[in-house]
Amino acid sequence: MGKRVLFTSPSGLGHIHPMVPLARSMVARGCEVLWAIPADGVDHVERTGISAVATGPAGLPGPAEVRRLYPDLDALPSVEVPDVMFGRMFGAIAAPRILSDLVPMARDWRPDLVVADAAEFAGHIVAAELGIPSVTKGFGALLPERRVWAAGEEVAPLWRSRGLEPRTYGGSYDHPYLDIYPPEFETQAAAHVPRRQLLRPVADDAFETSSLVPLPDAPTDTPLVYVTMGTVFNNPGVFQVVLGALCELDVRVLVTVGPEGDPAVVGPQPGRVRVERYIPQALVLPHCHAVVSHAGSGTVLATALHGLPQLCLPQGADQFLNAAAVESANAGISLMPGDCNADAIRDAIARLLVDRSFRDAAGCVSASIASMPSPDDVAAVLETLL
Repeated sequence: MGKRVLFTSPSGLGHIHPMVPLARSMVARGCEVLWAIPADGVDHVERTGISAVATGPAGLPGPAEVRRLYPDLDALPSVEVPDVMFGRMFGAIAAPRILSDLVPMARDWRPDLVVADAAEFAGHIVAAELGIPSVTKGFGALLPERRVWAAGEEVAPLWRSRGLEPRTYGGSYDHPYLDIYPPEFETQAAAHVPRRQLLRPVADDAFETSSLVPLPDAPTDTPLVYVTMGTVFNNPGVFQVVLGALCELDVRVLVTVGPEGDPAVVGPQPGRVRVERYIPQALVLPHCHAVVSHAGSGTVLATALHGLPQLCLPQGADQFLNAAAVESANAGISLMPGDCNADAIRDAIARLLVDRSFRDAAGCVSASIASMPSPDDVAAVLETLL
């Protein structure tokens, strides 16, 4: 019987998709893999061919609800809110929900290693209780030190409840950190992470639907711009501003409004604009010339993997980190919420399509990603911890 590896993560697709290639590689190397995830993520994981078990109820409160639960957030300077919000959402709220189910499950299954998403903190507690190693798998940029420290403070009582001494950063960096961010994008200080293992990000979401890509009804030699705000930050007003800008350019536009979104929210559109709920980016991006997004980690990395210039319109969470990284590498342009108007968006997209320097820089990032250790390489490294 092979060694047992327990994966743990939040249920959002932005956390599931980046972990799938490594989980599959561990299976291919003969390991038994089980994925512990809140109830609403089980079906998504099992569609990848990986066994999953529900640990914790479905869903997490959104930022607005977290603010209602913790009104002190409203008194903080805006630059401090993301760090405290992360700790409250994933440390104070999510971790206890997951831990209550994860402890008995892990005690029964007896894993040899835990691979925890960077926003999942219960897995490190269970690993410490079982006396096994746990590694943190990044889902995008290395999170700011203060953000993970705050989450570690939130989960400290959970460590004590299991008779354990709390670990700094919630145990996230006690063992190697698996970093999927290309060096060209790295803008965060990393002195607090003693061991980093690069891991090539792989766009592996095509299992979510068929291979058919619905494209706009327009000549195929017209540049195609893909517009997405991910699966959470689907503000209809943002889509309307973006589409108003793009309709002034000679481009085809493919828009996805999210699995739970309604394409009708963007209103009537010309034939060269196609609006869908969800299409796997692994299928869409090979057809594209530029991408407009919320700068979610999965979209930013998948776009970079394809060497495409991108316009980042960050809305929250880690998106501001990603947008800054893209702009610092000259692989795209970022517009902050206060600057996100039709004129600025139109001008930015026009620049991305005409100025070759953006595509060249994006190509350099793509080449760097290709040189990073593959999931199979990293699976072999993890075997040394078993």
